[in-house]
Amino acid sequence: MLIPPDSFVIAQAAPAPEEAVRFAEQLIGKLSASKPFTAWKEARPEFQPLGPGMHAWLVTLTQDGKSIGYLILGAKPSGGYALIEYGAGPEPLFDTVALQRALAAESGVSAHSASLPPHSAALQVEQLYAGPTLAEWRIVDRAGQAAGLQVQAADRGDSLPLQYRDARNADPLPDNESIWRRLLASPPQLSSATVASGSAAAIPDRPTKTADSFDPNDNLLWLASDQLKLTASSLTQELRQHKALIFAARSEDRNYTLPLPVYGYQTWEQGDDTATIEHVYVMTGSAASPRFIAFDELARTGQFYNSTGQ
Repeated sequence: MLIPPDSFVIAQAAPAPEEAVRFAEQLIGKLSASKPFTAWKEARPEFQPLGPGMHAWLVTLTQDGKSIGYLILGAKPSGGYALIEYGAGPEPLFDTVALQRALAAESGVSAHSASLPPHSAALQVEQLYAGPTLAEWRIVDRAGQAAGLQVQAADRGDSLPLQYRDARNADPLPDNESIWRRLLASPPQLSSATVASGSAAAIPDRPTKTADSFDPNDNLLWLASDQLKLTASSLTQELRQHKALIFAARSEDRNYTLPLPVYGYQTWEQGDDTATIEHVYVMTGSAASPRFIAFDELARTGQFYNSTGQ
């Protein structure tokens, strides 16, 4: 049994700036020309702002009421929008179903329960995004605390404290308000090495898959290896040679490590006959729902490692 959606207060779809809508439509049209994005041709985009101060938009693509992909557009300080990341398949970046299941299990709700715990209808759920490795749910028990104040579980044995969870799998994360206050106060500066609106048209090549998707936790030898010093162009060379890599998100803004599998890439060519620029997007995520992240936006948050630890 899942906690019903009306037990949550989540930011709803909102009117997006006209330039962001046009840019999203252009990207959808270009990506839908090849797999794994072909289903996007008939999809309906929904726009949601991501967190206060982040100046980003989540564009969720749905078909017959089901998620089939997403885009993250970030507002550039100089104007216009940049494509930070995108993904295909049924696993959304912010998975409400996974969150419902996790909270129901934590609350002791089962298929045989006649009613929900009293506090469940008082949960305020917010989508936070501060870059591709910092996508989280922020959950506040409005009945037991004021916004921005943390309540220890011991103080309210029957209610949820202020907590943070991974956007995709709803696993609890050891983040806190001070970390997110810093992040919200300093929106990320987007690299010029991303596909952006208001510039020469960028055309995506077909994704290059160099290995099957995998779980970085299945082989932890990479933890003892040296980090790889990669650029966008050397990443593609490294993948062609070693097939798979691991990216470990580490920074002063987080107190945990998030490992991601890297098993391919997609390049976008931008320019004309005199000069062409290639923008590289790193392929990660699962086999059913691959995820593509702008190289510079990913690289600034951690390090790459050889997946075999050699």
